[in-house]
Amino acid sequence: MQKKDNKKMLARVAEMFELPGEALAGIPKLSMTGNRQIHVEGHGGVLEYDNSTIAINGGTIIIHIHGRGLEIVSMSAEELLIAGHIEKVEFEQLSG
Repeated sequence: MQKKDNKKMLARVAEMFELPGEALAGIPKLSMTGNRQIHVEGHGGVLEYDNSTIAINGGTIIIHIHGRGLEIVSMSAEELLIAGHIEKVEFEQLSG
């Protein structure tokens, strides 16, 4: 029950301050530019990285990006920019 109450409270706070819900809920936000670039906000780090696969910690999910010539163009504690020929994006739901 407490988990449900926390989600409601976060939703109310986000609404009060006109923030996107994902900012407070710990959910990463992905923005794609065609199939050449992905911008990830609110990530929890890179779990796997080579030129064909990048796995990103998204809190309750793992984001798997598959393609050719993938590279991390820039990375900070909050944001990640990936470029290359993106062929597939998958989401792995973590239990818990």
